[in-house]
Amino acid sequence: MENSNFNPLDFAGRKILVTGASSGIGRATAIYLSKLGAQIILSGRNEERLNETMLQLVGRNHQILSLDLSKEEELSPFFDQMVQDGIKLNGMVHCAGIPYVMPLQSLNKKRLSDVMETNFFPFIELVRQYVKKKYSSGGSIVCISSILSVQPRAYETGYIASKAAMNAAVTSLAFELAKKEIRINGIIAGNIMTEMVQETLKEYANEENFNKVIEQSLLGLGKPDDIASVCAFLLSDMARFITGRNMYADGGLL
Repeated sequence: MENSNFNPLDFAGRKILVTGASSGIGRATAIYLSKLGAQIILSGRNEERLNETMLQLVGRNHQILSLDLSKEEELSPFFDQMVQDGIKLNGMVHCAGIPYVMPLQSLNKKRLSDVMETNFFPFIELVRQYVKKKYSSGGSIVCISSILSVQPRAYETGYIASKAAMNAAVTSLAFELAKKEIRINGIIAGNIMTEMVQETLKEYANEENFNKVIEQSLLGLGKPDDIASVCAFLLSDMARFITGRNMYADGGLL
């Protein structure tokens, strides 16, 4: 007899950390997962905006933990706070990151280091902390990358390098994490209309170029929820046989 209550996207009883939860894909993912029943740990640098996200979550027992992820020494105490209630993490979605537009002539070691300190190094340290037995009980890690990491364009060498590094790290880390019964995957997100993208387009693109961006994708511009739903899939047991992969969610980018 079939179980009519079977729902592979039921996240009740699961605790998920979402970084970059103050806006964009991070905020959408936190809200989406809360609707599926997850207990959410919201992380970001702007506590006011995290509170705005908190007000949109469904359910209870969610937490806000504001943190500058570039401060590596704060990450261990950060994870200690998350498990003070005695409940370990079941998953993590890493959305935090910044765009970085700069031509070659202006690039130097300091500026490249700055973007890696924000977009890549914290990801590695987050994973390193997450896999400790006192913080997690298996589960799944998802990180948000960018279509630019595989279809680059001019003037964004630093940003593209940071996201490409993340893609590569996912494929390597999967070998080590499998032994701990932890899956790790990335999402190569296409053109998603977040506040960050809107600001970038306003500053660097005219209307003609903006229309070209839309036309590049068969399904047009994506919404943050389009990525949030893929996060939910990769975190769920439906994806139990998927690890070490960077999944495209780009609307059919040409």
